[in-house]
Amino acid sequence: MSQHKSINQLQNGETATIVGYRSDEVPIKIYEMGLLPGVTLTKKQQLPFNGPVYLRIQDNPNAIALRKSEADLIIIESLL
Repeated sequence: MSQHKSINQLQNGETATIVGYRSDEVPIKIYEMGLLPGVTLTKKQQLPFNGPVYLRIQDNPNAIALRKSEADLIIIESLL
């Protein structure tokens, strides 16, 4: 069974699907980067000292870095 959590709670290398947001006030850059419900992503790395979260979106060659506070806004469902 799947479990809902934020991107910050993913382990490095773990894949998940975005299911929604914790708030109605999501920064517009989240949408502009393509982090929309239904998108599958993989957490590649959490940089040290509360640095950004490094992500890869499925079928997209570009990497994305999010602040920890922004990554906490995105609710995901882990893929087992």
